[in-house]
Amino acid sequence: MSLDRWKSGVAAVRARWAGLERDWQSVVVATAIVATTGALELQIPW
Repeated sequence: MSLDRWKSGVAAVRARWAGLERDWQSVVVATAIVATTGALELQIPW
């Protein structure tokens, strides 16, 4: 029984880590887009 508990704990940690990884990748991409837009002084028609 404790092995199943351990496996579910590891699965939860892996899922959380994958979520954080996606969040950081999104932040990096957004930062790159904003920095490029600012550096090139591009106008974004909203």
